[in-house]
Amino acid sequence: MQQHYLDSPNTANPPPSAPNPSAGATGGSHLDEDWLLIAGIVLAFSQLGFGFLEAGSVRYKNAQSIVIKVFLGMCLTVLIYWLFGYGFSYGDDFGTFFLGGTKLGAYNWAATEAQNDYSNFVFKATLSCIGVSIVSGGAAERLTFLAWGVLALFYSGFVSPAIVHWTNSNGWLTKLGYKDMAGSGFIFYSAGVAALVVTVVSKPRKYRFDPNSSLNFQPFTSIYVAFGTVILFATWMFINGGQIQSGQATPYVQGLVAVNTLVAGAAGGFWSFLTRYFTKETTSLFSISRGILAGLVASSAAAHESQIWATTIVASIAGIVYTLTATALPKVKLDDPVQVVPIFLHGGFIGVLFTGLLDVNGGLFYGKGMKLLGCQLLGLLIITVWVAFFVFFILIVLKGFAVLRIDSDAEVAGIDKEKCNYEAISFSNEDQQQVNIIKSVSH
Repeated sequence: MQQHYLDSPNTANPPPSAPNPSAGATGGSHLDEDWLLIAGIVLAFSQLGFGFLEAGSVRYKNAQSIVIKVFLGMCLTVLIYWLFGYGFSYGDDFGTFFLGGTKLGAYNWAATEAQNDYSNFVFKATLSCIGVSIVSGGAAERLTFLAWGVLALFYSGFVSPAIVHWTNSNGWLTKLGYKDMAGSGFIFYSAGVAALVVTVVSKPRKYRFDPNSSLNFQPFTSIYVAFGTVILFATWMFINGGQIQSGQATPYVQGLVAVNTLVAGAAGGFWSFLTRYFTKETTSLFSISRGILAGLVASSAAAHESQIWATTIVASIAGIVYTLTATALPKVKLDDPVQVVPIFLHGGFIGVLFTGLLDVNGGLFYGKGMKLLGCQLLGLLIITVWVAFFVFFILIVLKGFAVLRIDSDAEVAGIDKEKCNYEAISFSNEDQQQVNIIKSVSH
């Protein structure tokens, strides 16, 4: 019977074709680069998933505007990543260990058998777009298009690339011992922290927690959220799998990553469903859909070095924590309509933390000591401080120029109608007089 590679006593943490690799320096084959390019192309479809997820989570009168923000963030991210982000992330830092200083604006990109910056850029740029789309959820129904554009450029062009540079295969955090295969920390937790800061600084939607208000804050439709979840579930196989290329060093890791990703989504959704059912005696398509995403986020830290049972446990915890915190956050008046914080911030935190416990090559559970756990906690602390400081800074600047938040009329009447000419979906029985009355009351 074939021995599983994780059961082998001689697996001294060999990253197969370098998970979270630096600038395409994989030394792999054409098959490696083809797979990386295909994975990057598939990841572009994740923007459709985030569009559905966020449109279904906001009120119908703002559905079009949030999808515009997702697509605007994608466009700006690709452009700024080409000019600066890719070089900052994977360029040579000349011993400073801070930011890369080469490969900016595609200068001196290589396309050889040992290194292909072009294929690597496609994958890394689309992965960066995912992080920006998550941040857009924290800005839902509040930020102006100008403020969102500035934030997206700043985050994808500077804030996120620094973290990626520190955590890639040559980064100083990785050399200390920090592990994060596909972005539980450097993509999802980072974006979750940014979204939390945006949510706090921009404050709740107008009248959201006013007990005397009769405004409806019901999400548009759970069906869109479910559609988005299915798309993201499928693309997540490439988010995690794209980090592992032909698997020449360990031939079974490709399949293991895929299985762990699939199981993680299933476990997160199932336990979110059960938690919701036993705590509220009701079911919710919102809950099971977002629980799936929380499980997927948690799986991305160590899908290549985790036993399937361990991934199941971690994803289940992420699904349970999502459901409990999603219920708790409104009680502390944190207005997070897309629920970015319980899905991505908490899911990413759980994934990174439990890697220190259940990673087969360094986890405390396997008798490897506390070093990896300490490195994981250090990585989470550094990501939190770095992201929170700079996102807070740019938001305060935007607020100082009075361009951070949309005006009251647009917020009450709907951003789609006021700023996008028309709503995404028009109802034939919509009472325009009621909208006018609400706008007059707001004054």
